[in-house]
Amino acid sequence: MSTRIDDPRVQVAVELPSEPTSPGYQELAGIGSGAARPGIDEMSSWPWLDQDGHRRGTRLQTVGLRVYAAHPEIELDNLPTMFVEAGVRLMKELAGYVLAGGQLEHDDIMQMRDSLPCLVGFRRVPGKTADDEVVRVLFLS
Repeated sequence: MSTRIDDPRVQVAVELPSEPTSPGYQELAGIGSGAARPGIDEMSSWPWLDQDGHRRGTRLQTVGLRVYAAHPEIELDNLPTMFVEAGVRLMKELAGYVLAGGQLEHDDIMQMRDSLPCLVGFRRVPGKTADDEVVRVLFLS
């Protein structure tokens, strides 16, 4: 039996978090509100972000940013394995930004796409030594 992912009989409806009727709209609206925006430490404790350490799923971490850019490695924890390919693309994109001279600082928020509200946040997590420090990626929308 062969399965088709492009069968025209089935479409996929997408509800973006930027729609006022979306359950996450109020959280997303607060992210871009300057002083009213919650801090990254608070946002990282929200259950759907879950970047307080690797507990389940996959962990992705860059290798080489510390050596080639004097920047902590970037880490993404608890990624469902079905999203590993997309996660690796995201990590490579962020690593390219750092290798080009960018810095990912604690509390920074970055929009990844022009057309959709694809926001990620960054949380620096100290390690036992400076070589253990990482910057964790948080999916904000």
